[in-house]
Amino acid sequence: MPDLRIVNGRVFVGGELLPADLVIDGPRIVGITGPGEAPAAKQTLDADGLVVLPGAIDTHVHFREPGYTYKEDFLTGSRAAAAGGITMFVDQPNVEPPPSTLELYQEHRRLAEAKAVVDFNHWAMPTNLPEIPKIAAAGAVGFKFFMKSAHYPYDGPISLINHATILEALRTIAPTGRLCTVHPHNQDIWEHQIAERTKQGRTAPTDWNEVTYGDEDVIETTAIALLVLLANAVGCRLRIQHIQGRPQNRVVRTFKRAGYRFLTEANPWGIFQFGPLGIQTPEDIEDNWRALNDGTIDVIASDHAPHTREEQAKAGDSSFQSVIAAYPLCEHYLSMYLTEVNQGRIALSRLVWLTSENPARHIGVYPRKGVIRVGSDADFVLVDMQKRAVLGESYPVYSKMGFTPLHGKHVQGLPVYTIVRGRIVMDHGKITVDPGHGQFVPPVTEAGRGSALPVMAAD
Repeated sequence: MPDLRIVNGRVFVGGELLPADLVIDGPRIVGITGPGEAPAAKQTLDADGLVVLPGAIDTHVHFREPGYTYKEDFLTGSRAAAAGGITMFVDQPNVEPPPSTLELYQEHRRLAEAKAVVDFNHWAMPTNLPEIPKIAAAGAVGFKFFMKSAHYPYDGPISLINHATILEALRTIAPTGRLCTVHPHNQDIWEHQIAERTKQGRTAPTDWNEVTYGDEDVIETTAIALLVLLANAVGCRLRIQHIQGRPQNRVVRTFKRAGYRFLTEANPWGIFQFGPLGIQTPEDIEDNWRALNDGTIDVIASDHAPHTREEQAKAGDSSFQSVIAAYPLCEHYLSMYLTEVNQGRIALSRLVWLTSENPARHIGVYPRKGVIRVGSDADFVLVDMQKRAVLGESYPVYSKMGFTPLHGKHVQGLPVYTIVRGRIVMDHGKITVDPGHGQFVPPVTEAGRGSALPVMAAD
């Protein structure tokens, strides 16, 4: 007798929602049947009125362990992920110490194995070139570095800003077939601009905005162009983070149309207008939605980035020497986008592509993850598309930091169950498994390549 059947739901299969029942035995899907045709199972979950989607795969979270666990850790962060319908996360390496050697990477994995309630992998830091092949062989989905060197969280050995050093890192990563994901930044322009403003006593968050996004986003656009050219020169699979705003979208579209191979990632703070910065114009926001729908953007990730109120408050005195904004987002980001599905701004099929299937393909875990099909892991999020909530109130903050810049935002479309490898890990907001349920998931496709080209899907 199978372990679980999910009945009476509408299931996302083959790119569309269909009335179907699911049969799960152990960690895998063993059957997809017509309504009422699933055999008896040890447990039955009635999904009447719910939509059954592949679990979200969030490939950009900062769970702050080791080194900064006063902000977040693998237990609190993965609980937030489970509450938000995420069944696998990949966390960022700007921790202390950063996972830049095989030994440090394996320790990073052990820490997560003891605490995580959903499945996971980690980006490694490619600052130690001889260690890169070893880390890739140990199952890392890829590598991450910042082109920015500044105040925390951009300080310490996490940055590569010299162009020759970046090229050699990309050249070393390329034969592994793993992705390299990068925070783009032009350090020379940044340092010149902040020095000029600091002399003038202009160090408020508005000045930070002007430096970072002024002059047609030149700090980002020049870095994006450089990364694409360097990565393509040595055959390294590249993902560029934080794509948002018309100038950045224009650069991405130009290079993609010219045949350059790379992937792009968007984050909620670049799509929605919230938080202390207010960096987006209405025209930017409209173009960002167009980018999500037309293939300019390949992947959505939360960029879950917890900081304390005290750290964020320091930006009022000197934004160039402090954390600017705190964004705990993985518990809420799926509902934010489901709200837009309800409003007709993005198709549900496109959202599933951006949050589940394409991330799984590009980190090399497809078709084990990211899709509902026989033989795949039984990873689902069951969503009530009609249910409404207020973020930070009726839909609480699960992150250790306990607050959100989204407080008071109304959403429609909430995860009510999250299932990881056939086990219910979240039931109507309550986490139902012990620490350590989550498992390390290495790439399963050859060389971890997933799909080698940015894949665009039409709805």
